[in-house]
Amino acid sequence: MMPTSKTDDPSATGNLFIAALARQAWEELAACLDDPIRFRALIPGGLRTAEDRTSAADYFKKWFGDADQLVLLASEVQPMHDRLSISYRFRAHEDQWYIVEQQSFCVVQGGHIQKMDLLCSGFRPEVSSSST
Repeated sequence: MMPTSKTDDPSATGNLFIAALARQAWEELAACLDDPIRFRALIPGGLRTAEDRTSAADYFKKWFGDADQLVLLASEVQPMHDRLSISYRFRAHEDQWYIVEQQSFCVVQGGHIQKMDLLCSGFRPEVSSSST
């Protein structure tokens, strides 16, 4: 049995989700998701969907799992009436440094994300801002 996020506070669940992602702690991230889940993500490559916790969590592992360094630059978790807004920006290193930002709107109940609609910037190569 997968551990739960152990909170009924949607914002706490959102913060646990971001913290797990930042640590690349895939089981902890999956524990924030309900099973079943309605997961929809619009990424530069098109629409991705999942209907179960494992498949949804696997997308995050696929996107962020190859980074040998993952630095959380900014994040925000904000309630919006019956939704939770979760956003974060990471600096990720694989073969070079990238910046990636994701924004999602979620339905959270009982400490689990039941629905997640996510928009992703894609992994954008970091541009050096050297002065000339």
